[in-house]
Amino acid sequence: MKRSTLSLVLAALLAAALLTASGPASARDKVHRCTNWSWTGPSNWSAVCSKQGISISSPDGRRGIDWGFSNIFCVAASSYRQSAARFIASQRQSIKGLRFVRKGRLRKVGRNYFRQTIIVTAGRGRRAGKGQLVFDYAAADTTGQYCYQSSKLFMVPRGDYRRGIRQLLRIYRSTGYFGPGLPKGPNGEPA
Repeated sequence: MKRSTLSLVLAALLAAALLTASGPASARDKVHRCTNWSWTGPSNWSAVCSKQGISISSPDGRRGIDWGFSNIFCVAASSYRQSAARFIASQRQSIKGLRFVRKGRLRKVGRNYFRQTIIVTAGRGRRAGKGQLVFDYAAADTTGQYCYQSSKLFMVPRGDYRRGIRQLLRIYRSTGYFGPGLPKGPNGEPA
C-alpha cells in the first residue's frame, strides 16, 4: 500500500512539473530584435536595449524584466565566495523602492560563479508587484582582479505571481545577446 501511494505521489509531482515547465513560445509570441539583443515574447511587448542591458515590458508596464551587467574590479576578499557576498550585500543596500521578502542563500553555480535570488515586493494595493531579484557575480579572469556582475529584476502583479514569473522566465530564457562582454552562465545561458 505504501509503495503504490508513493508511486501516485511521484506521478502527480511529475505531471505537475510537466504542466508548469516552460515550453516553446506560444502562437501569439514573436521574435523581437534590437541592438545586440533578440527575445521571444508577446507581440505587443517592447524593450529598451543597450550594450550592457535590456528592459522588456508589457504595454501596461506591470510585467517586466530589467537586466544589466558589467565587468568590475573584484571586491577584495579572501575567496571569490566572500567577494561575491560582499558585492551583493552592497548592491542590496543601494536598492530603493523594493521590499525584500525572502533572501535566498548565496549559491555556487559554476567555477568561481555565484548567484543569489531574492523575492521582492513593491507598491501597495491594486498596483502591488512581486518578483525576483537575481544577482550574479563571477571571476572574469584568473588574476582575481576583474569580475563580472549581473542583476536581473523580474516583476509581475502580486496576484499573478506564479503564472507571471513563469512567463518572464520563459522570455528570459529566449533572450539572446550578440554584443561584447557577456559571459555564459553555468548552463550555457546568457549570465
